[in-house]
Amino acid sequence: MNSGADGWGLIVVAIGATVGLVFVSLTTGLRSALFLLLLVALVAFFNRRFVLKAVVVLIPFMPLVRRLVADGGSGDVDPLSIAMLAASTLVLVASMRDGLRSRDGLRGLNLLVLLVVLSVALSFGASGGVTADAIFSAASVCVCLLLVATIAAGVVPDVWAAAEKALPVLGVLSGAYGLFQFYYLPSWDKSWMLASGLRSIGQAIPMQVRIFGPSEAPGPYAFLLGLCATIAVAKALSVGGPRRFVFAGVAIFLLFPMLVSGVRTAILAVAIAIGALLIFRARGFARVVPLLFLGVMFFALSYVQGRLSATSTLFAGSRYTGFDASTDTSFRERLALLEMLRNPGAYLVGRPAGGRYDNIVVDVLVNFGLVAAIGLVLALTLSAVAAIANLRKGVGETGAVATVFALVTAASGNIFLSGYGILIALAFGSTLLQWSARRRSLQVPVESEQRRGSERHALEATDG
Repeated sequence: MNSGADGWGLIVVAIGATVGLVFVSLTTGLRSALFLLLLVALVAFFNRRFVLKAVVVLIPFMPLVRRLVADGGSGDVDPLSIAMLAASTLVLVASMRDGLRSRDGLRGLNLLVLLVVLSVALSFGASGGVTADAIFSAASVCVCLLLVATIAAGVVPDVWAAAEKALPVLGVLSGAYGLFQFYYLPSWDKSWMLASGLRSIGQAIPMQVRIFGPSEAPGPYAFLLGLCATIAVAKALSVGGPRRFVFAGVAIFLLFPMLVSGVRTAILAVAIAIGALLIFRARGFARVVPLLFLGVMFFALSYVQGRLSATSTLFAGSRYTGFDASTDTSFRERLALLEMLRNPGAYLVGRPAGGRYDNIVVDVLVNFGLVAAIGLVLALTLSAVAAIANLRKGVGETGAVATVFALVTAASGNIFLSGYGILIALAFGSTLLQWSARRRSLQVPVESEQRRGSERHALEATDG
């Protein structure tokens, strides 16, 4: 994916493969589709970079494939739900030999990831029973963190350059499907809504649903759109000519489906990420692009609220244009979660029951214990430091701004639990890899100068 043509080719092939997968699933059954996926995953042992690129392209649409295959059911336990996680795990396994030989990487990060993995193992060992949800949660967190560490160490290929090319296009496709869903709600999405029991996303009626697009819920869907919009704004700053306006247009287009999803955290995360771009990267006329996007965002908030309040009960209140901490149920529930952090000693060992909490630290603390929570917080802090440093130096802007966006969204959910956690791992790993590489390049001249100074002193002493 070194050129634009190659990028488009991969997207077309991946979408064609997805359509073929749906056809095979509907005509010959789920087992055949799973078998085909496993065959693709086995390619990881021969071309890990290709598999990771394929995962990037398939992740946004795999939940839609699951709904089509589920035939009216919720599809929460079908094997397709772990397909992308299984493919990423095979990439890690295929990289194990390189990992044993490698001496690179961030030792502190490796230690933190090891602490999280050991704490997860201890929690399972101390628990009375093991559920499928708990295993999936543990595997998602561990695989994503291991991907971050191994990419940062140069063991697993860094494919973020390919991801940043594909994601804006995938975001447009996903956003267009979400708008279609809002106005015409397809029968397979309606059946899935009724079977899943998710009442927080509205009614299974057109214009009365918080859209979830090809994803499995509004939260992950808004995360994908926000991530793509953030990358598009960053690309608009780094390119020139007509392409700058194309990327700006992509970001603005993604605003509407993101707003109709009703996820306020994603909007806040986009605003903060773009604010970081303004502070550290934008210069001169380029400042207009993120400022224009922020202006359109605030205009769109008011427009969506006013335009849809008469026809959609979801927007009849002041979801975007007003905020009252005393009556906002979502905000109060998240504050209640933070109260659990006041007594972390109660969670020395986690209870991996597979419960979901709308805060990544609380989720990991309760399910996998205090050590895992501390290790995770420090790893996220290290990622934040690397992202800000890269933005200031103009290195890997899209990966850095994607990292900032993901870190903000982590306040309202475990960002590693959905399939998009793999995308986050790719962004984090690439950001840390470039940060550590730049630090090493700065240390080499200093060490060389010190070595030359020592040799010079030794020669002078010999001459004396």
